[in-house]
Amino acid sequence: MTDFDHRGAFSEWLWPRLNMQYSSPVGWAVEIERAAEAAGVSALAMFFDLLDEFRAERDAAAK
Repeated sequence: MTDFDHRGAFSEWLWPRLNMQYSSPVGWAVEIERAAEAAGVSALAMFFDLLDEFRAERDAAAK
């Protein structure tokens, strides 16, 4: 399993970040698209912002 699989580390980190109580059956990509549309921002930009946050938190936790 990789970090970006449906039940991978990124998904599990993302759900609370998007204020979701449960995992999404449609996956993290669709949920980022929905959140970006609701916020009026680019889905791609939101993905990379979230990815940066995810990596920063993992790096900090690994130290």
